[in-house]
Amino acid sequence: MRLAPLLSATALALVAATAIAQDAAPPPGNGLSGLADTLNGLSDENVQQEAPETGTDAPVEAPAEAPAETPAEPPAETTAQPVAEEPAPVPPPPAPAPTAPGRPPLVMPPQPLTRAQLGALQAAATRGRLLGAIERSGRMATEDMLSRVPDPQGAGISGWIAEAEGNGVSVTFYADSETGPVAVYRATINGGRIVDRDIHLAGARPPLNPIQARMAAARAATAQLDHRPCGGDVFNVFVVPPLTPDGPIDVYQISPQTRPGHYPLGGHFRTSIAPDGSVGATRGYTNACLDTPVAPPAPGTRPAPIPVTHLMDDMPQDIHAFLSAWTGHPLLVVAGDPQRLFAVTPDGIGEVPRQGAGR
Repeated sequence: MRLAPLLSATALALVAATAIAQDAAPPPGNGLSGLADTLNGLSDENVQQEAPETGTDAPVEAPAEAPAETPAEPPAETTAQPVAEEPAPVPPPPAPAPTAPGRPPLVMPPQPLTRAQLGALQAAATRGRLLGAIERSGRMATEDMLSRVPDPQGAGISGWIAEAEGNGVSVTFYADSETGPVAVYRATINGGRIVDRDIHLAGARPPLNPIQARMAAARAATAQLDHRPCGGDVFNVFVVPPLTPDGPIDVYQISPQTRPGHYPLGGHFRTSIAPDGSVGATRGYTNACLDTPVAPPAPGTRPAPIPVTHLMDDMPQDIHAFLSAWTGHPLLVVAGDPQRLFAVTPDGIGEVPRQGAGR
């Protein structure tokens, strides 16, 4: 399974710029896939609960179901065959050494994480922060755009992208044209507010630059994939700037919130789009849809961690760091065989030592 790559200077700048741009992160929104839907004002509340499966890749980690038993096929007709000589009996394996009365069997702890695994966790956390930065900037720009563009559909808006711009973040909503995508609305976010905007509702519209045009094309390419969100009709789509001008582009399709105070922990996908526009590696992160209630912390207390069992990888992934940023809660992720426990926040991912291992 391909791990999230380390970020380029452009991507790191976007994370840093958004951190500067956001004095205080706005309350979680319902996503950015639909324009008007962004303003539903979803709020946090409550406790975990499973939602029925929807779509081809449902939300997250629910324990995998045991495979159904395959009925035995009826024996084929055969002619009599000579009876083979019976093999000599094989002695049974020796029984495990008994443990002391009243003591549990020995449990060997997992081997320490390697340097490569620690690097992968760091890259996953960094990518999760970047996705959180894109989500926050896009939500703020969407709210401003809807207050200034009376008819986004009539204006031809077909998508949006976010990039670092100095100490801020630039969010561009674009429309398709015969000569390529053109900007309709562009906002610069700095210090937690919109500090500059350009609106082009009539007349000539400025074309997107080559990197922006590639990002728009990558977003469009994922719309053709056979992916279905868990709840809602469309994904929230976050496009990560390429690591190099001619490098691949990662596109994330995120299932949206469908009710206040609940977050989809599954139904999320990552797809790499090659420089020639072809679809490369793609993956989901879960086997089932899980709609998780997330209650806001009581005054003066820290957000409670959200427990997750991750079945598809040996360690947490970039999506878990993003979910922590999106929900505002840390995650406790169980993954691997033998199982490990990881604490996940946008700032980093670390293994939680097991208590009593090896006794």
